[in-house]
Amino acid sequence: MSVFINGASLISPQKTFDGACSSEEWIRHSGIRLTCVEPDYRELIDPKAIRRMSRIIRMGIAAGTKSVKEAGLSQPDAIITGTAFGCLEDTHSFISRMTEYGEDMLNPTPFIHSTHNTIAGQLALHFKCYGYNSTYVHRSLSFESALLDGMMQIEEGDIRNALIGGTDELIDASYDIMNRLGFYRKNAESNAESLFQTSEKGTIAGEGAGYFLISSEKNERSLAEIESVHQISFVKPNEAAALLSENSIGTFDLVISGHNGDTSNDQLTDEILNSVAPGVEIMKYKHLCGDYPTSIAFALWIATQMLSGKLNNQGFKSLLSSEKKLDRILIMNQTSGIHYSFITVKAC
Repeated sequence: MSVFINGASLISPQKTFDGACSSEEWIRHSGIRLTCVEPDYRELIDPKAIRRMSRIIRMGIAAGTKSVKEAGLSQPDAIITGTAFGCLEDTHSFISRMTEYGEDMLNPTPFIHSTHNTIAGQLALHFKCYGYNSTYVHRSLSFESALLDGMMQIEEGDIRNALIGGTDELIDASYDIMNRLGFYRKNAESNAESLFQTSEKGTIAGEGAGYFLISSEKNERSLAEIESVHQISFVKPNEAAALLSENSIGTFDLVISGHNGDTSNDQLTDEILNSVAPGVEIMKYKHLCGDYPTSIAFALWIATQMLSGKLNNQGFKSLLSSEKKLDRILIMNQTSGIHYSFITVKAC
């Protein structure tokens, strides 16, 4: 079953929240650690509540609120989020204080906010939404799992719409740990802009919060239609092609691909794309937002804006080789050459 995206909002290392990307170039990041361009939260969140929220909670509430507002609703029927790391800032704060104070005299707020479902819970309180509420913590497939759940809930008739989100933040501690594990590039001259121009091991760090109001009903606010969502791990090129073929997934005008600059991973990604969508133009996106578990929400936002005409091809002149009209887009993401996901989106 397909669903319609009636509202979409994204906070990312680009100026995506206020729509500035439609009229100016993308931000050219010079380092390998990309952080979000945050809006003025006071326009969407009660100022008294803001000071009790960590950064990722503010980003999630703001992006979720704007998405619901764009859809013309006062509240969604369901709230489903995906996150791999949850509220890292609160988790780190609680653990650090527990160690520092010997488990005595601890502030309970960081602990309460450290759980992965905090953002979904805070959104429910914000909207006074008492419906279905769930959070998926499936590493790099967290957002896709949340999206699939929402689509199945709508197909079964339990709900008419759902707010689907993907959020992950980057803090000093998580960056240091992931860096020691070899996820990020070691070359001091590496940067986001040259991510795909040099052959190295590792990628660049990023973060973001993307929210989408999906519905079974198409209306004048509809931006795009999600046809299918598929997940597969330890995939071979022919298996990916067979998966899409078995589900009657046809031709595409564009592929938005999760290449991340790591040579070994990208080589397999190229092989899969040559099998799945031979000859189709490929647009890479992780040099704009960095690589993080739910970065596919960034790609879905780009696809949604392009198919709805809110961001024309001219706004992507540094990413696309042509200005042809786009009707159908395949989004493919990969993590460590192991987990792959495919989302097909088309114009309404």
